[in-house]
Amino acid sequence: MSQEEDLISVLDHYELPEPGYGERAYKCPSHDDTHASASINRSKGVWFCHACGSGGTAAQIVMDREGMTYIEAMRFIEGLTGHRSMPARRASKKSSKRWVPPSLRRVI
Repeated sequence: MSQEEDLISVLDHYELPEPGYGERAYKCPSHDDTHASASINRSKGVWFCHACGSGGTAAQIVMDREGMTYIEAMRFIEGLTGHRSMPARRASKKSSKRWVPPSLRRVI
């Protein structure tokens, strides 16, 4: 699933209106907002509030509203969407070649 789908799932969970596509004015999902002081980009799955300075992805909304850490928020989103939202850990790649300073390299 994408950040867009995560964002829509979180907004739906908090019964917030679904934004249109592109950059839109939106009421801040993190604080009690009477006017649309935030910008939301559904396609990218990100938002930013120009009044309180909060912003980010769906995880930030959950963190602000529930007082959770990032990991807890990602697990919360996993529970909403039924899919793993957290990026998988990357296996470290070790190069088979050792780094050699340019002054010690042979020019062929």
